[in-house]
Amino acid sequence: MAFSVKKQHKLQDQIESLCYDWAIEDVLGHYEVEEIEDLTKEQIDEIYQYSESDECYEGMVGVSLRSMCDQWEDSQ
Repeated sequence: MAFSVKKQHKLQDQIESLCYDWAIEDVLGHYEVEEIEDLTKEQIDEIYQYSESDECYEGMVGVSLRSMCDQWEDSQ
């Protein structure tokens, strides 16, 4: 039997959740809001631009930030 990592989907979910929680704390603190829905369109645009920039790690941080932007758009 070949080696495999069991429950990879659970591991991925936990990593995504950790990254999202870490990033949302920075977003809410920076913009001094209680919820993503409290952000303005300009702030969401700034977050999205950062998520696509060279300053942002391309992996889970960018994914988490874009997820927040999607969440904001869904609430509008």
